[in-house]
Amino acid sequence: MNRKEREGSLGYLFVVGGCGSSGSTTIAKMISEYFSLKRVYGGKIYRDILKSLGYDLEDNFPDKKIDHIDEKVDRKLFDISKDRDILIESKIFAALATKKKIPCTIKIWLNASLHTRTVRRMNRDGLRGLSKYLSIRNHLLKRYRFDKRRFNRLYKIKYNRPKLYNDIVLDTSRMNEEETFNLILKYIKDGGYIKEK
Repeated sequence: MNRKEREGSLGYLFVVGGCGSSGSTTIAKMISEYFSLKRVYGGKIYRDILKSLGYDLEDNFPDKKIDHIDEKVDRKLFDISKDRDILIESKIFAALATKKKIPCTIKIWLNASLHTRTVRRMNRDGLRGLSKYLSIRNHLLKRYRFDKRRFNRLYKIKYNRPKLYNDIVLDTSRMNEEETFNLILKYIKDGGYIKEK
């Protein structure tokens, strides 16, 4: 992917995204700590606004009537991207940055099989049993399809083709957190995305 240089005085701008329970939040935290970056989570900004409007994102997916919330979150992330040494964790920012030609140090997308993501969510929440497995699996699949439709409608973005917008696209299904982080770190350093200080 062709990269436009970020102005040196702005330091790093990392972008990390991924499907639900792909490990993107854990890895984003590890990367932000390693490179001393301020981590901003776009999903939290979005959910906080939805919650203030009375929506429960886990049960009722919002409709077109609140598209303005996406625009509000996008503007906030665009502003934040101008700060120094930032990591933005977002499902959509890498694609938006690509479309708007916003220089990023690196854009990383993590994925995993639906089964792996379901098991990870169950382990995270301390859940057991087939009915819980099927419920979470259905929720993750529903959310993926919802995001795919929504992002295409709002931005004409191909959510199922992350290689169009990211420098690194990694399937984490067979890796633990440390293995994933170490491989990403190797890609970052070997790929010349950062200049050693």
